[in-house]
Amino acid sequence: MPMKLVDYFETDDGSLPEIEVSFSEPVHIVKAFAHLFALGAKNHPAKDPTLWMRASQTEVPFTGPDDAALVTSGQADSLQILLSGITRAGCRLPDLGVFVGLNELILDYRMGPDWGHPQIEGLMALLRDLRALGGDVSVRQWWGDDGQKVFEDALALPG
Repeated sequence: MPMKLVDYFETDDGSLPEIEVSFSEPVHIVKAFAHLFALGAKNHPAKDPTLWMRASQTEVPFTGPDDAALVTSGQADSLQILLSGITRAGCRLPDLGVFVGLNELILDYRMGPDWGHPQIEGLMALLRDLRALGGDVSVRQWWGDDGQKVFEDALALPG
């Protein structure tokens, strides 16, 4: 039986599946990361993210979404942050891990009961937003070609 979109969310197997969103222009990464904060994202209260500054070889506290520009310009190493409070399509999403790299954002999530249909639809709406900002969304590395097709079909639906 073919997998359905909910199958990629409902059972917590202890893993953190990844959704890669690659961008051709660094400015699009900065805009996409800022968009998460415009949707209500906040640093998870249990985590204090930092950036490693290359020139000074020091760690500095994360100050906000504009820090993505430090990563895309090469001034800071990649950033890993846990975000809570993102609301999209009228639904608060479960916490998302976000990796900010030179040409991509990688979202990871904990599968399980926090992902009902409204949360999945909210995530799909968020991914459509990131596409509209120039992102190419892929789950192929994590879920394979079949999973990529399921996600592509879901992203193609009107949201």
